[in-house]
Amino acid sequence: MHRFRFTYYRWLLSNQRKRLSGFTLLELLISIVVASLVVSGLLTLTNEILQIDRRESILDQVQRDMQRAVDYIGDDLKEAVYVYPNPERFTTLLASDLKFPDSSNDTPVLAFWRIDPIEKNLPTVCVKSSGDYDEDDADFGNCKVLRLRQSAYTLVIYVQRVNDGTNANWSGQSRLIRYELPNYSDVAKLIETPGYRDPASLTDGDARFEAWIPKAGETPVGNSAVLVDFVESPTVTLNRSPLSDATQACSSFGTNADGTFEYQAVPSTATTSTNTSFFACVRKPDGTDSQRTNQDVYVFLKGNAIDGAPGVVNAFSDESALPVLETRVVVRGIIDKSLD
Repeated sequence: MHRFRFTYYRWLLSNQRKRLSGFTLLELLISIVVASLVVSGLLTLTNEILQIDRRESILDQVQRDMQRAVDYIGDDLKEAVYVYPNPERFTTLLASDLKFPDSSNDTPVLAFWRIDPIEKNLPTVCVKSSGDYDEDDADFGNCKVLRLRQSAYTLVIYVQRVNDGTNANWSGQSRLIRYELPNYSDVAKLIETPGYRDPASLTDGDARFEAWIPKAGETPVGNSAVLVDFVESPTVTLNRSPLSDATQACSSFGTNADGTFEYQAVPSTATTSTNTSFFACVRKPDGTDSQRTNQDVYVFLKGNAIDGAPGVVNAFSDESALPVLETRVVVRGIIDKSLD
């Protein structure tokens, strides 16, 4: 009996020790390793999801910026009266403008004259108390033009500038800049913008605009502002251009009755593989007085978020290049319109 009781107590004590004992060191290490693998996998998956979300957010933001830029350019072109088929002619003007420095990485893409209404009342120098012109005033000619037009011509140039990394504000591959040279820097005082020359004061027809040059002896002082960043570099060759013929860039947009192409690619370097991120197909001006019709312009713009944006996860490859946006604009204004 005593032996049985002793055995029973040993069994109870053994069970109690088992209930009170914890994990062994080996069991604890195995548990930590398994938990680490599970947590690491979950963190990796979460990080991948966050990167994809941020990347898609960047791409969406850049594409919306491109669309707004295209819409702005389209609205601007609608007010034009003459669109140049050779915007490169303004390279020298931009380089000489004191307010438009560092033009070595610039490519003029679109250049046109638009009509801007004179929103304020005519300057007091133009109006007598009786409402007639003061013909004795030196500005009588300008006053007469303002009275007749109620508007003034403004030269607008859209420039693509390659970002060279020297300006931390712009981290995309390239950006678009809108430059303008208005008639007056101060309409109320009839102060003309330095370098401005009224194209209407030249010869008749399209020639008055095609032959335009800044006023002699004056350095142009226009205004400029960045329209949009993260435009794809003009040197990227992804063969995603809507142009179909490298030798005749805008050949797919139609020909005249004699077989000549109606549209000119701007800049002239735009082909199927170069300058495809921002370019246009411009209907060539008629160049005659007998039959002058409205121009129309096809504008193409492509963004690229490959360089990402400050504070976010960068994209990884050229596959971040976005689809090409396209719009067609019929120019409303025209010089000496004729249906003969």
